Formats: sequence, structure tokens, C-alpha cells
Amino acid sequence: MKVTAIKTEKVLPQSTTLLDFLDRNLKKFPENAILAVSAKIISLCEGRCVPFTADKEKLIQEETDYYLPKKFRRSGATGTITHHAFIGAAGIDESNADGYHVLLPENCAKTADQIYKYLKRRFGVKNCGVVITDSHSTPLRRGASGISLAYRGFIGLKDYRGKKDLFGRKLVLKQANVADALASAAVLVMGEGAEQTPIVIIENTSTVSFQKNAPTKKELSEFYVDLKDDTFAPIFNLNRLKKGKKKDR
Repeated sequence: MKVTAIKTEKVLPQSTTLLDFLDRNLKKFPENAILAVSAKIISLCEGRCVPFTADKEKLIQEETDYYLPKKFRRSGATGTITHHAFIGAAGIDESNADGYHVLLPENCAKTADQIYKYLKRRFGVKNCGVVITDSHSTPLRRGASGISLAYRGFIGLKDYRGKKDLFGRKLVLKQANVADALASAAVLVMGEGAEQTPIVIIENTSTVSFQKNAPTKKELSEFYVDLKDDTFAPIFNLNRLKKGKKKDR
């Protein structure tokens, strides 16, 4: 797999549209490739930004599905669940934002679809994919890694169930999370500081199965897991979580 980060211009809130930004910074795009796009660059283009003077705690509660009240937090970290993932502070970030809180994009799935159609129209590719990325924390691990907030153009899970392993044993639960794996690879080369590389081209993806339709409701219901049904749910005290005010988008 070849993962290439692209150096771009700096972007201030609403200084450009996303497609104009891609026009200027994405000069070529090969067949059978994935374009990973940082959620932050999308939010900056959408103007999903609030001045530092805003009450961040209030913003977090408005932008998340669930949050952990202050009295239960450790080391000042704001534990939140948004976009079906543990993403700190509802994904609100202040880095590389020139005095703003940057919220997550308005509708990641809609934006992924928009970028997918843009790539096919501009570069004439038959097969391509898009993944919207963000950083998140993994329980019992320090540091951030990448996660997919939305994907388009490929199947998000590679299903091994019913197939046999090396010794003929039938696999029962095994599925590979393709979307998050691609996002993690992309975020690694994007970096977390001043790299200025918010878009990444991923090529030679032999494990990716491209598809022309957007993820169906059935696909997404298999990709995401309800909080109460999650493997890790018994480890966490779900009764401590408060429901946020985020509206469905």
C-alpha cells in the first residue's frame, strides 16, 4: 500500500470552498485509489468554527452524543462519544485554527459523497474511494490515531465469516475494518502538528473492494455498533454518561 500526503496551502475559516481547495491542491488522482481528507479542513471550508471566547464546555455538550461529566474525568480529558466513536471533546480542536474552536463537519457522509462525485467528474476514474478522517483516543493507549467519520466508494468491512483459516477452521466473528484502517494510515502521514498535509492519496489497496453505491443502511448498521451492545460496554460505567444535545445530521 502506498500512502502519500499532499502539502497544501493554509486555510482560514471560510476562506475557500472545499472543492476550490481540492482544485488548487490535488493535481492528479489515479484509478483505484482512496482520497483521505481531514475533517478539520472540511470544517474550515464550511465555516464550522467558533471564536475562542465561546464556552468550550457548552460547545462540547451541544456537539456530542454523550459526554462524561467533569467530576468523573481524569487528567482534564473530556471524554465524549460522537460519530459512533470515543473522540475527545466532541472532536472540537483549537490547533492550526488561528484563534477558533473548530467543530466537526456538518454532515460527513454528505461531504464524502460530494468528494467522491467530484473525483469521478474531474479525473474520469471508474473506481475511487473517499474517507473523512479525524484523530481519536484508544482505551489503554497513549497518543492519537486515525478513525473514519465517513467513507464512500468502497465496502467498509471485509467479511471473513464463514471462510476458513490456514488450518481449515471456519471463522465465525472475524471482520476487518477497512475504513478505519485506511483512516489510521492516512492520519499517520498527515501528522498532528504543523505538517500542513490534510489530504492523502492511498494507492495499491489490494484489500479494498470498490463499489459505486453509497453505504446502505444495512451496511452502516453492521459497521457501527450500538453503545449498549459494544464489546467494551461492560468495562465502562455507562450510567455516568450524560446525553449530549447533538442533532442528527
